[in-house]
Amino acid sequence: MRNLIQFLLKNTHWLFFFLFVFLSITLIVNNNRFQRSKYLAIAQEVNGNLYTLSSNIEAYMDLKNKNADLLNRIAELENTVYGYERQLELQKDTSAHSLIYTFTPAKVVYNRVSGQENYITLNKGSNDSVEVDMGVISSTGIVGIIIAVSPHFSLVIPVLNAQFHLSCKVKNNDYFGSLVWDGKDPQYAYLQELPRHVNFEINDTVITSSYSAIFPEGLPVGKVIDSRKQKNDDYTSLKIALFTNFSTLTEVLIIRNIYKDEQLNLQREALVIRNIDKVE
Repeated sequence: MRNLIQFLLKNTHWLFFFLFVFLSITLIVNNNRFQRSKYLAIAQEVNGNLYTLSSNIEAYMDLKNKNADLLNRIAELENTVYGYERQLELQKDTSAHSLIYTFTPAKVVYNRVSGQENYITLNKGSNDSVEVDMGVISSTGIVGIIIAVSPHFSLVIPVLNAQFHLSCKVKNNDYFGSLVWDGKDPQYAYLQELPRHVNFEINDTVITSSYSAIFPEGLPVGKVIDSRKQKNDDYTSLKIALFTNFSTLTEVLIIRNIYKDEQLNLQREALVIRNIDKVE
């Protein structure tokens, strides 16, 4: 307190100076129409800029809530779309037993793209009915597969992991290959083991194939930007520009195939039967 008083006493002349300047400006503005109009114009401009800045800050602070609401609406729309698709299938064939998918929104709480074996953590777990081997997508493309679950969190192995493999194909083409990442650029992956005679063009879209109990067929993955022969000349490798931007990933959808276990168990039984036949 003593230091403050000493400071004020030491700078009294400056305080009086600014006080007189303020009083002079006030008198000029109040007694001169021209100066008053200029003052009001400047004040309005300053206030407008301040209000704009304040509004932008509030909009930014509210952006997370809006993103969450938008993701919930996307999940609802996806559930509705697949519900209608199943109804159409059932109308075409009463014996149809089409796959049913549900979508749950989640937030990314941890994400790493700099290593070769990256992982993503989501804020949904077993308490939210999330299970291992569920698919994860963004609003633009696939993200990965859940490999571990706790009550409140789940761990995802993303496309940007050298251990990740997924059956995909070039859109409007029945031939499929394996989607892999080479551990280098997070913007690109490769569709390998694609038969050499398969026709494709640059910028063709790559989608998920039907050979998966985790992802629905037709989900966007990326676009073809280059190709190269593999060591085995019978196959081609396509370089894919991924649609999902993993560096800015914050919101995702978790996909549940309610018939997944039934489908996988049937495939395992078929594999066992085939091995028995080989032995006999």
